[in-house]
Amino acid sequence: MKEYIVREVAQFVGKHEETVKRWICAGKFSNTYRNSDKEEWRIPEGDLRQLDTLVTAQEYKQIKEEKQSHAHESTLVKLAYEAVTLTSPKEEMVNILSVVGIQRTLEILLIMRQSATKVKNSERFIKKAISENWSPSTLPVKLPKKQSKHSLNRLRKKYQTTKSQQDHLAFLFLIG
Repeated sequence: MKEYIVREVAQFVGKHEETVKRWICAGKFSNTYRNSDKEEWRIPEGDLRQLDTLVTAQEYKQIKEEKQSHAHESTLVKLAYEAVTLTSPKEEMVNILSVVGIQRTLEILLIMRQSATKVKNSERFIKKAISENWSPSTLPVKLPKKQSKHSLNRLRKKYQTTKSQQDHLAFLFLIG
């Protein structure tokens, strides 16, 4: 029969190790033992079946693999961020980029590198790239101030003529 140590049982049931040790002291696991004070507690698999919150060994392995995969991905994300920005990312940024995945992170960092202007606030840039779903083929373009002001005025003028046309059509509709 398989035996588990306190750390493994704590991970199985999603509790702290000290909680599992208290359960042992309270007698929840009747067949638990340890050979000496230096050794860890050994909890037989049969004792674990008494818990309502038991996770099967197969599920535990899957959870463990997912955690390792997430840790590996976080490391890759951190390295990619450092390579592009030459700074260490904050923990929040690593978490955000880990959620979107390494492939999307690399795409966003590529967009950052291809940006026409120097990115001053990489965290804000990355958050905007994620929220607006930027891709390397649709790079954000920053227009010069004069050009952007002219474009804005042109857009306003077009909207105003369209609005007046709509008002005229609405008037004709009411009359007709």
